[in-house]
Amino acid sequence: MDDRLLISRRRLLLAGAGSVAAVVACGGGRTGPQQQTATTEAAAGLTLARVFSPEQPAGVEVRLPLALADASGVVTDDVPAEFSVRVGPADAGELGEPVTVERHGEGVPRPYFPLVTSFPEPGNWRIVADVDGQPAETVVAARPPGEVPAVPVVGDSLVSVPSPTVDDPRGVDPICTAEPPCPLHEVSLDEAMAGERAVALLVATPAYCQTAICGPVLDLLVARQPDYAGQVTMIHAEVYTDDSAREVTDVVRAYGLAWEPSLFLATPDGTIRHRLDYTYDATELDQALTSLTG
Repeated sequence: MDDRLLISRRRLLLAGAGSVAAVVACGGGRTGPQQQTATTEAAAGLTLARVFSPEQPAGVEVRLPLALADASGVVTDDVPAEFSVRVGPADAGELGEPVTVERHGEGVPRPYFPLVTSFPEPGNWRIVADVDGQPAETVVAARPPGEVPAVPVVGDSLVSVPSPTVDDPRGVDPICTAEPPCPLHEVSLDEAMAGERAVALLVATPAYCQTAICGPVLDLLVARQPDYAGQVTMIHAEVYTDDSAREVTDVVRAYGLAWEPSLFLATPDGTIRHRLDYTYDATELDQALTSLTG
């Protein structure tokens, strides 16, 4: 995939939904932090903010982190432990059964509410929340799979591609923008996939993450490494080849990623069991690792 296309898509994610898509997710190069605001598709006093791309694939299960913002559009930490969400076609007025989404935020800067759902057909879909009796909503455009980045989903296989390591940086400098560099660059992804352990691949760029989430989620994964050393090979891959933040790495191209962070957790045979995009906290990570190794 053309690097220029990937970079343009990354910038589109930041602009495509106002600034909502960048409440927690990163992307788009070294342009500084995104203002944490949200669209006003809500009742007075409350906004439902997307922490994900406003365009999603139709016909597959997706995990969509949501956040809450005040009347001025500023994301707030003053949120309930849970609220209910219903999803339905934007033009039909009919919504599905309510689903409860729980607050997450352990170890990350902002609380979020992960919604797992699917959009059966292409078109615009409403996500309507009931937060302590107050409605708030947003709209997602479901696209045919060929019109959105072809990122491997749960059930697909990991893509076998060499990733930079301490011994072989493969032209990537630095191979880790965390300070200090993280220890998840000892084994190349293709080598890990040829082994007998499960694999956790995190694509994230701590130095260029506009909303300061890539560093915290990487820290969470690094903290779990000793506990899973005999079961899971953990790998961190950067987004850019150098500090100009212009050319993306082979891993980003191979996975078709137009955002970060993105965490893929796969069984020893390479089958993706979980994919955590845009943000995750210690609780979600622990649940995924337990499921992967249990």
